[in-house]
Amino acid sequence: MKPHDRGNLFPMNQHSAQNLAAAQRDWPRPLRGIIPPLATPLKSRDELDAAALERLTERIIAGGVHGLFVLGTTGEAAALSVRMRREIVERVTRQVAGRIPVLVGVSDTSLVEALAATEHAAAVGADAIVATTPYYVPPEQEELLAFFKALHDESPLPLYLYNMPGLTKTWISLEVVRAAMEWPNVHGLKDSSGDLAYFREVANELHRRPDWSLLAGSESLLVDTMEVGGHGCVSGGANVWPQLYVGLYEAALRGDDAAIEQLQAQLNQFSAIYEDGQYGACAIRGIKTALALLGICDEQMAATFRPATAEQRATIAACLQKLNVPR
Repeated sequence: MKPHDRGNLFPMNQHSAQNLAAAQRDWPRPLRGIIPPLATPLKSRDELDAAALERLTERIIAGGVHGLFVLGTTGEAAALSVRMRREIVERVTRQVAGRIPVLVGVSDTSLVEALAATEHAAAVGADAIVATTPYYVPPEQEELLAFFKALHDESPLPLYLYNMPGLTKTWISLEVVRAAMEWPNVHGLKDSSGDLAYFREVANELHRRPDWSLLAGSESLLVDTMEVGGHGCVSGGANVWPQLYVGLYEAALRGDDAAIEQLQAQLNQFSAIYEDGQYGACAIRGIKTALALLGICDEQMAATFRPATAEQRATIAACLQKLNVPR
């Protein structure tokens, strides 16, 4: 059950204007469009496939996306070593070279580690950080707000909140969203709850911060969330077929009902790459298998997640062939 709204828990923050000016980039706000959560190509348990990472990054950018989210759920960040996380951030920010915004996930059970990841992201040229609620021991909402406030106050980069209750077990309540809107260095929220009513509640608060970005994490709800005020989607499937998601987003912007119907039908068929199941790695496994079948990277999962079975691989291959997903 979602936490009840109890009003703001903290007063407006007085963040240093000088620090904010140093951190701000020239990207338009609110951040809009398709921002894929980058998958992490691996060679082995703790070895990054750097060449595949370059191929994947260029494939996604060429698909017309509007940003990249590094070290999110699809990137298997929670299962990677700190050393590898830093290597990924360094390589991607260097390769992107300012062409699109790079957002870096710094989610952690430890505030100290989240702040260390933030400092590293800033040092190598990332544009913003993204943080879920701390997991394992679920925090109270007052504790959660204090966690986000510390990230806000001590981060040289803009902060995006990440509501992922299915995995973290904690909702970012509406009162926390309202309080965070008072802090100038929080730039938005990614909502992966799949709860359209919650998304609509947050959208109703956007009049308080017209520069705030509200992004969906459930790609099947891209059009629905845009209709209630959302700005786009952090869609894992855009690793595989970015043009599909960019096309659907642009059709929704135009209000082109015929194109929306056609592209939404394709997206619904494309969802066959995702394995049905209760485990969080199911969607990631489908994305990595599809990327392997397209010759982009190996299907190696982060330890200790298993690769696809032969039956699952055949289903994904048939889906890619049927929809003529570009190699």
